[in-house]
Amino acid sequence: MQRLFAFIEHNFHIILFVILQTICGFLIFSLNPYQQATFSKASLGVTSSINKLSSDVYSYWDLKSQNILLQNQISQQFKESFPQSLHYLNDTFLTSDTSMHRLFDAIPAQVVFNTAYKTNNIFIINKGLNHGIKKNMGVISSQGIAGVVLSSNRKFSAVMSLLNTNMKITPHINGQEYFTEMMWDNSKLNCLTINGINKLERINLGDVVSTGNSSLLFPKGIPVGHISKINNMPKSQYFELELKTATNFRDLEYVFVIINNEYSGLNDLLSND
Repeated sequence: MQRLFAFIEHNFHIILFVILQTICGFLIFSLNPYQQATFSKASLGVTSSINKLSSDVYSYWDLKSQNILLQNQISQQFKESFPQSLHYLNDTFLTSDTSMHRLFDAIPAQVVFNTAYKTNNIFIINKGLNHGIKKNMGVISSQGIAGVVLSSNRKFSAVMSLLNTNMKITPHINGQEYFTEMMWDNSKLNCLTINGINKLERINLGDVVSTGNSSLLFPKGIPVGHISKINNMPKSQYFELELKTATNFRDLEYVFVIINNEYSGLNDLLSND
């Protein structure tokens, strides 16, 4: 207590000055309308700036949670879209055969860069080596096939889009695989061409084209698209087909990287043939 009194006595003039200045300020702003309006305007501006900063910070963190929520919703759609037996563990889907042996993992990822109008399109996802993603892994959207991983670093991966002249998929139509060309010819967005299917085959508009058993990168039954146009080609014994992709590459935002857990063993067997 003695120290408090000593402090007040030592700083009496400063304390008195602060008190008088406070009283004067109160009297000025309470008795003069102009000063009241100026102070109110200034305080409103400061309050608005603080509220905006708070709102921006909240929106930033809320955006992250909304992205996670949206990804979970798409993940649920993915689980309901395809006929495999799927199990959910953290951020990874597991697909199994009838013996419950785990064959494929499906890891959700977000597209951070994408092209759709070039001859050889690619997109980049926010998952890489740290997440177990490597070259030559299949990538799908919640609607169907999206591409194949070209390269990865620790955090990101570059993916060769289905809309790429180097991308080749064997079409599976009406329960039968056709070992012919299905490729992007850079003529129409979200459209592929299929050549080499004999006109004796029963092919109709709207037929779904999907993956079969000939690929190690994708499970069987993943949609590629549907037949949108049939050209009979009078002087040829083969159809010229146009396919509308199941995946909309212009609006591609979320994908799933497919990891075949038996890829090395199966690929070794095929390499020995």
